[in-house]
Amino acid sequence: MVKFVLLIILTLFTAKETIAGQAVTVRVDSMAVAESSYFAEPPSVTVIPVDFEINETNVKGFITSLKDNFPVQLGAFRMKYNAEAFLTEVRKHIDRNAVMFTEDNLYKVRISRSPEPAEAESQDIVETDNLPAARVNENNSITNDTLIAAESYDDKPGAKPAATVQVMESATLNRGSAGELIIGNNNPWLKRITYFGKSLALINALIITIVICIVSMILLLIFILLNRTRMEKREKLHQYLMERYQELIINYLFGNATPDDFRPIASDTYRRQVLIDQMIDVSINLKGDEAKKLLGLYKHLGLDRDSIERARDHRWHKKIKGFRELAFMNIKDANDSIYKALNSSNEILRMEAQIALVRLGDDNAFDFLSHLERPFSLWEQISLHELIVQHNLPVPQFRQWLNSKNTTVVMFALRMIREFKQTEAEEAVHDTLMHPDPSVKQLAIQVAGDMNMRSTLETMKHMYKFQDYNVCLEIIRSMGKMPDLSMLGFLKLVLDKEDDVQLQIEATKAIENNGEEGVRALVKIMKSEYKNYNIIVRHVLDRRIF
Repeated sequence: MVKFVLLIILTLFTAKETIAGQAVTVRVDSMAVAESSYFAEPPSVTVIPVDFEINETNVKGFITSLKDNFPVQLGAFRMKYNAEAFLTEVRKHIDRNAVMFTEDNLYKVRISRSPEPAEAESQDIVETDNLPAARVNENNSITNDTLIAAESYDDKPGAKPAATVQVMESATLNRGSAGELIIGNNNPWLKRITYFGKSLALINALIITIVICIVSMILLLIFILLNRTRMEKREKLHQYLMERYQELIINYLFGNATPDDFRPIASDTYRRQVLIDQMIDVSINLKGDEAKKLLGLYKHLGLDRDSIERARDHRWHKKIKGFRELAFMNIKDANDSIYKALNSSNEILRMEAQIALVRLGDDNAFDFLSHLERPFSLWEQISLHELIVQHNLPVPQFRQWLNSKNTTVVMFALRMIREFKQTEAEEAVHDTLMHPDPSVKQLAIQVAGDMNMRSTLETMKHMYKFQDYNVCLEIIRSMGKMPDLSMLGFLKLVLDKEDDVQLQIEATKAIENNGEEGVRALVKIMKSEYKNYNIIVRHVLDRRIF
């Protein structure tokens, strides 16, 4: 009876072979699987041969008939875990070559014919017996993810279905059509990578970036080590040559060495530069005949040509080195290049040119001030003053630059007049009080007060009314430095008429500096009926306040 029922069911399935795409619902352990017809014959085959031998397999109520030449597709799934669960269930009941593979972006489960031994070695069978059952839904049923996937294959003897050739490993299934890793898909370390079908271009880029970074770090480390070794060797050589050449120079100046002893040294560029540096270091402490003898050796070896060439170089750091060498060796052949550097936009180059011209200017060391067009910064002024003091250079009459068009040069001249107490420049300072630049005017008033130039008092008095606040404040302070009773009335007027507290305080201090006469005038002011500035007068007269 059972065989009769099975025969009827098989007949029904065979009758539907010519109808493509009809869906049928089967149950595998209470799991509903929507599946297409399992035997879609090729268009050329319409009749089953009489000697067709049916081979039947029952999968919990699902009957499959298979001849060796015909693969049977059991399901097609969009979700991989559904396909794996179905394949596991099929393998429990079918002693056939059940496989899972990807085709047309679907995961398909088929029962193929038993492969020959040669074919078995070439096929990659997906082993999923040990897959966890946890991927099945909680209700222990697979969702209707199966698609109609009835396919027909050529039943020619020996023909191998194309899908069987395309069977892939589970690792390939994980990646799908995502791409190839740059280090190869067969690497065992990559078997655990699951990228869910996305592109692996980012992983490839990261691998390439890491490799490039590692190679760059190694090359950089090698370069640093080699460069450090080279620098250490060069430093040791430099120290050795310095000691040797210094000893040779001293022996030439005070011993029996001759210029011919320096010829081997002067033939090498690096040693030649070390020799120049040592000559400059020695020349700092030499004067008289020894300095002339060393200069003769410098020119005899042609080292002056090297310095002149550097002074005329277009690179600013080379120019500076050339300027220093020429200045210390007192060689004036490149003064034209040094004068051009005075108005350079490079502040360091300007400063070095100024120092070099001061050293090279025997008669008028500060003549460069007449050619200076760029601003003469306060730092440059301080450096030049230190140079005068340290090297005991002759101090010129700075009043000659009070008429300069460069206001910074005028201010430098005023500061040097005050610094070196050049009182003979009083008339020139007096004329500078009317300079159009307020900062120059303020400094001139300050210098006049510091040097007690009383001839400027009347001029300050008359110009007070037309000046800005800072200049007015400096005028009152300078009057306090040069006490004069003739200015007492003017100072009282400032105290009475000005509203600015600082001006009133400075005026009160200037009145007090006139001695007893000034103190009496302040006491009289305190007793007057004007009380608004009495507190200022008390503040100034309080001896506890300094």
